[in-house]
Amino acid sequence: MKVAIIGGGYAGFNLARLLDTLLDVTLIEAREAFVHNVAAIRAAVEPALLERIVLPYDRLLKRGRVVQGRAVAIKANCVQLTDGTEVEADAVVVATGSHYAAPFKPQADSAADFSEQMRAVSAQIAGAEQVVIVGAGAVGVELAGEIKAAYPARQVALVSDQPQLFPMYPVKLHDRLVERLAALGVALHLGQAASGLAQVSAPYDGAVTLADGTQLVGLIVPATGGRIAESPAHVLPGTVRQHNGQLAVDAWLRPSSLPRVFAIGDLAATGEGMTVVSTMRQTPWLAKTLRKLAQGTTLEDLPPYARWKVPPILLPLGPARGASVLPLGQGMVVGDWMTSMIKGRHLFIPRYHKEFGR
Repeated sequence: MKVAIIGGGYAGFNLARLLDTLLDVTLIEAREAFVHNVAAIRAAVEPALLERIVLPYDRLLKRGRVVQGRAVAIKANCVQLTDGTEVEADAVVVATGSHYAAPFKPQADSAADFSEQMRAVSAQIAGAEQVVIVGAGAVGVELAGEIKAAYPARQVALVSDQPQLFPMYPVKLHDRLVERLAALGVALHLGQAASGLAQVSAPYDGAVTLADGTQLVGLIVPATGGRIAESPAHVLPGTVRQHNGQLAVDAWLRPSSLPRVFAIGDLAATGEGMTVVSTMRQTPWLAKTLRKLAQGTTLEDLPPYARWKVPPILLPLGPARGASVLPLGQGMVVGDWMTSMIKGRHLFIPRYHKEFGR
């Protein structure tokens, strides 16, 4: 069976690797190289990491192939690229992911442009008297911790319009993060909507005004969340676009009326959140499902996808501190040591080097 995977981010490349020796796999990716975004937050204060987090696709697959190009249409038996090339496929997986403000994700397809932008922001952070991070999701919280770990004397303010950090998780996670951020010297402004943002696409020197009238001046870093990337799946028959751009999926992660088109990662509205750890559950399930389909099993006779009951989240605040939720019970909240051992110390860089054959 021929499988075309659109998008070489975390979900797409992992699925391609899992299927590489079992099915006829083509991974379609517009970018020159994979960017390990998880480590990009630390690269903002440690730009030397760039050499280790931008990974070419040339050694990813042994039997399958990686095609650099942009998919524009999904047809009955192929995927069409912008140059008119058609990639034959018996099944199509759409894993086109999401966009985020610079420098945390590439803004275009050039690896060199991403590295240049990251170095520029790193220089801005190094020279700023105060950094004001607007948005207290995973990127905002981790960035605050990374800056204070690298520059302990730097003034850092973290602003959120929500009164609680990560309200979808046990309040114990909020409590541990607040305690650790305060110990690092991060000024927390929770429940305070910020107005006056000049842009949300990249950091800039300026000021924002909080709901209580407080004005914060310095390097303004927008960290207001991801935006779902447009994909050829969005125009397929039967799709239902959610308010945030995700696509509703059925029990087998199908977003449309086409029986062998699947969506995974940020694109799929599974309710698990737009995190790398969500893909770690989706890709093994889909790899197993596609193998069974190739053997002639009917999809409806296979077990449907079962999402995380409590999606895990790992939030390092630099290499040694942080707090996380593990998918045990109703969500087990752990602190510095466990967070550091799982993610904070190495940010999974050795793992991805191995997977990309570096």
